[in-house]
Amino acid sequence: MADRVVGRELFVGIDGGATKTIARVENAQGQLLGVGKAGPANIRLDPVGAWRSIRAAIAQALAEFAIPSEVAGYRWYGGAGLAGTQVPAACDRFLALGHRFTRLHLHSDGYISCLGAHRGQDGAVIAIGTGVVAYQIEGERVTRVSGWGFPQGDEGSGAWLGLAAIQHTLQWWDGRRAVTPLIRGVMARFDQDGDRLILWANGAGSQQFAELAPVVITAAAAGDESAIALMTAAGQEIEKIWRALVAKQQQPLPCSLLGGLASSLEPYLGDEMRSHLVPPQADAATGAVLLARQENLGATGSAND
Repeated sequence: MADRVVGRELFVGIDGGATKTIARVENAQGQLLGVGKAGPANIRLDPVGAWRSIRAAIAQALAEFAIPSEVAGYRWYGGAGLAGTQVPAACDRFLALGHRFTRLHLHSDGYISCLGAHRGQDGAVIAIGTGVVAYQIEGERVTRVSGWGFPQGDEGSGAWLGLAAIQHTLQWWDGRRAVTPLIRGVMARFDQDGDRLILWANGAGSQQFAELAPVVITAAAAGDESAIALMTAAGQEIEKIWRALVAKQQQPLPCSLLGGLASSLEPYLGDEMRSHLVPPQADAATGAVLLARQENLGATGSAND
């Protein structure tokens, strides 16, 4: 095992989000040394906790090699896509806490997802989960579309679908809409208690609304016309995002769909967009390693003390 650690250069890719952190460590030759997982890494909300999660994930990735992440003598080149990097002051506070990386480059999680999906080549990604965000890399030009948060944005997302399902249900509650399998599915989540539904809806956030997206998907698969209409509308919103990316392209680029709702929404996309879709080649942590390699090509130096 130890023969995979050739030299003293290690390339670390970090994918850190609101719920978990994944660290991928490779040697200078590109061989995988290990992958580790730990808790959340939101540098805006908790920079100290983010470092704690990153160190724990790296330690887990390198456990079999006995290379402690805090030991000098190795050159650590890192690329990281972390929650909160859209706030420059948060990045500054995070980096000011000190670390053992020789060089560490921060970017958004969407950017490293795009790098990984196309293994560093030009391309686009649209991540569809609780929210929706799209990134496109074409040479030095990086384009972002959507991802502005719920409810002011994230059209076509799981939260958007869940809110629409609640709206349908409340319209039925008022007598403005006939009951449908979708509405029955929503009411079943609340034990047929409308007061409980209303209380929940008034306090729910994006993640809670997104938990109702599977109800819409299931109802649509069963032929519920109202649910199919919502899925179709969500697909149209994703197409708008894709067309906004295309408008900024110098040449046609492949696009990968990412996220928990990608496979469910793909059938509701138009033929033109689907003809440009390709499966992602690798994950965000791999993209973060690519970021580290790109930014530190030919770099030398020793770890910070």
